[in-house]
Order: sequence, then C-alpha cells, then structure tokens
Amino acid sequence: MIVRVRTLLCSSAVIVCVSLVSFTAIAQTPARIHFSRGETRVKARGYLRGIDDRALFVLRAKSGQHMRVEISGRGATRGVVIFPSGKQDGGPGGVVFDDDIDETGDYRIRVTESSMADAWRGSFVVTIDITPGRSVSGSDLARYAGKYPSELFRSEPGLKTRLRDLLGANYGSFMSRLQTEMPIERDGNVLIGRGCMAHQCTIEESILAIDVSGGTPYVAIKSTRYGGGFKIFAEDKNRVPEALRRAMQK
Repeated sequence: MIVRVRTLLCSSAVIVCVSLVSFTAIAQTPARIHFSRGETRVKARGYLRGIDDRALFVLRAKSGQHMRVEISGRGATRGVVIFPSGKQDGGPGGVVFDDDIDETGDYRIRVTESSMADAWRGSFVVTIDITPGRSVSGSDLARYAGKYPSELFRSEPGLKTRLRDLLGANYGSFMSRLQTEMPIERDGNVLIGRGCMAHQCTIEESILAIDVSGGTPYVAIKSTRYGGGFKIFAEDKNRVPEALRRAMQK
C-alpha cells in the first residue's frame, strides 16, 4: 500500500472531520484505513485493472456504530462488506452498505468491477462514514403507515440489524420475498408490511410485523420450503401479535 495524500478537513459550522486517503491497493493485500480522533469520514482511492481484479480495504469498527459505504468509479463496480465473523453484505456500486453494525473488530471491504457490465480499467473511490448508531424508535414508527417497507428500512437502519439477529441465515430469504411491496398497514398497535417474490405472490411471501410501542419485529415467511405455509420468527414466540396471525390468513 502506498499512501500518496493525507489531509484533514474540518468544518467550523459542524464538527465533521474527513480524512482523504489515496491508496494503490495490491490485489489480495488489504489496505488498512484509520480514522483519526474526531473523524467520521474517510475516502480511500484504488485502481482496478479488469473484471478479475479486486481491491481490499480493512478498518476497525465497534458494535452499535453506523457504517455507510459508497463506491464510485470510472466504470460499474460492486462492493462487499465482510464482517469480523465472516458474514457479508453488499451490492452494486453506489451505496453498498448503510446500517448499524453488530460486531466489534476488523471489517473488510472488497471492491471489484461489476460482472453485469463491460470490463474497464481505472480508478475508484470508497467513501466510508462511521457514526453513532441509530436505534429503532418505536414512538416514531407509526408515521410509516401507508409507506413501503423499503422506505422503512432506509430510514430505520437499526431495524435491519435487529432483523439480521432475528432471522440469521433466513435474512436473505426474507428480503428476497419483498421484491413486490405493498404499503404498510396499521392493525391496532402493530404495523404490517408485506411483499412477495416477483410473479410468485401467494406462494413466496414475507410479512413483517412491528410493535409500534417498542419497535419489536416479528416475521412470517411463506415458502414452498415450508410446505407452502408460513414459518414465524420471533424473539419471544409466546408473544406473537395477533395482527401478524391475521395478516397470515389474508
């Protein structure tokens, strides 16, 4: 890793410090990114030489913090955030991760060209923000009635963290069954969000129920893997809201 430039920019109006770091990243060798005291943002630069090339960065973060990773390049990119435990999250270039994190340790960020686009050669920039985490606020959740689950997830990243903890390996199955979304409804003190896989409604579905007073999530996934029925995921299965059971019967 060759560090070419390092500057510190601080705004006088709002105390936000940004570290600008330029790297020459060697494939398979992670470039260590450091946040100096008071910094909340780092920009790391790298270079890709084709569809089979990759660049790796590593940084340390704490459970409960909020991490946002954005990638921009001369061509189409893809980014993956690898947690200390090895679990992964990411997607096509742009904002590839924006959520509270639930592990303390080294996080790796892998940048590659998108396999769905033409190969290219050139530079890219990874912008990483580490800020205090944002927990789900039950008192504010009622305002999402009539909106879509995707908007709820964008605005309440702490909810996605709780869902990952609740669902574990089933998190991907839950999200993939929200491709076709329906507006969130309120049933008493519970919000109900639901969706299905494209062209497979009534067969492959997800239902999310959230207790407005406390922000506790409950999930029901309908799939052929469960014999065509629903499987319920709850932190306390003895307290599954009746609103979720009613939604499962619709």
